[in-house]
Amino acid sequence: MERVSFVLHINPQDQAQYIERHQAVYPELLQAFGEVGIHTYSIFLHEGTLFAYMEVDHYQSAMDQLAVHPANQRWQQFMGDMLITNRQGTTSEVIPEVFHYHN
Repeated sequence: MERVSFVLHINPQDQAQYIERHQAVYPELLQAFGEVGIHTYSIFLHEGTLFAYMEVDHYQSAMDQLAVHPANQRWQQFMGDMLITNRQGTTSEVIPEVFHYHN
């Protein structure tokens, strides 16, 4: 299992709407997460920076499968007006893990 974290950015004035939209994530998208091997997925928000964390069987495989899944495509289109494109031309950037404690 892989632990993956990534960052995304939104305009701070969009925070309330971003949170509101995530109160009603499409059930078929949540089902797709499980089908592609995502076991846990959290998003944390701090002043326009989103920190996402997931535990997934195979990250790249899951992302490839979600990229063509209709529910994910619909969700990405719905959320696309809020996400800021980064210097790599994408909306998310995987960040390296530097410490992990598990008991």
